[in-house]
Amino acid sequence: MNINGKNIGPSSPTYFIAEIGSNFDGDLKRAKDLIKIAADSGADAVKFQHYTADSLVSDKGFKSLSKSIGTHQAKWKESVSATYDKAALNKGWTESLYETAHDLGIGFITSPYSMELVDYVEPFVDAYKIGSGDITYTSIIESISKKNQPVLIAAGASSIDEIRLAMDIVTSNNSEVCLMQCNTNYEGSTLNAKFQNLNVLRTFKDLYPKCVLGLSCHMPGWTSVIGAVSIGARVIEKHFTDDKCRPGPDHAFAITPSEWKAMVTETRILESMLGDGVKRVEENELKTVVVQQRCLRTKLNLVPGDVINDSMIDCLRPCPDDAIKPYDIQAILNKRLSKPIKAGEYFTTRHFD
Repeated sequence: MNINGKNIGPSSPTYFIAEIGSNFDGDLKRAKDLIKIAADSGADAVKFQHYTADSLVSDKGFKSLSKSIGTHQAKWKESVSATYDKAALNKGWTESLYETAHDLGIGFITSPYSMELVDYVEPFVDAYKIGSGDITYTSIIESISKKNQPVLIAAGASSIDEIRLAMDIVTSNNSEVCLMQCNTNYEGSTLNAKFQNLNVLRTFKDLYPKCVLGLSCHMPGWTSVIGAVSIGARVIEKHFTDDKCRPGPDHAFAITPSEWKAMVTETRILESMLGDGVKRVEENELKTVVVQQRCLRTKLNLVPGDVINDSMIDCLRPCPDDAIKPYDIQAILNKRLSKPIKAGEYFTTRHFD
């Protein structure tokens, strides 16, 4: 998978997407400023959302929902429709935002939430993102998958059968696909840690071994990110803001530039730790192996002709490179010495020429 010239996969660095979402607060200049801040903080791409309230939500439907459902929208001061309407991105800004991202050397990604917007953003995106809420919207999945652009698809609040259906559509039309585990909860609470189910990534890997794995994360901090990368995720998406205290639906659970930098730094350290899976004595252990391991040493002064038995041998540290290790003790038991050896010295094959 390649987004804006960056390869993404098991042997490539984790790809970080800063989800600006609605955190530009209706201001084009602020949107551009956030793109720059994200780039400076180590993001590989920024992501926006293209929607209109009337093509995304039913005002009547939300007003008729029982208050007992208690979703995060219940805390919004205005209606769901009015909130989305105010938060929506002016589609006329799309080209300018795309150019700003590219001028800063990062990718531009969006989630278009209508058929018309899928077509509208096509010239200005490096990849399409299908949000969790549209995983059952098969017609828009079909349309996006045919746009000859990489596709990221989030799997929050969905069943494995719904994921299979969506992935069947995407993969039948597109080979550059990232499937992202997601827990679609926007409370920004660590109490939701138990619902992240990062091991679903292992299930995804078994089902779609050629697919890039990712995590779309709404948790505070980045423990979930570290966990996901260790399992195999290579795309991370998190909401991004410069001020969590600003009013708006997405600020509170986003992470700040300093947090973003720390997340990227720690992930890069983790990547260096993961290695290639081949067990070996590492370069920085070459001295340690000498002082930590035991070897076969003589308890007595011995002379040529002596026959070695258990009572003559100690297993003690250190273990020089040419020493005989304890697991090779049978190689010298009942053997006749050809060279003298003093008490405390270690046996080598040269003592038995």
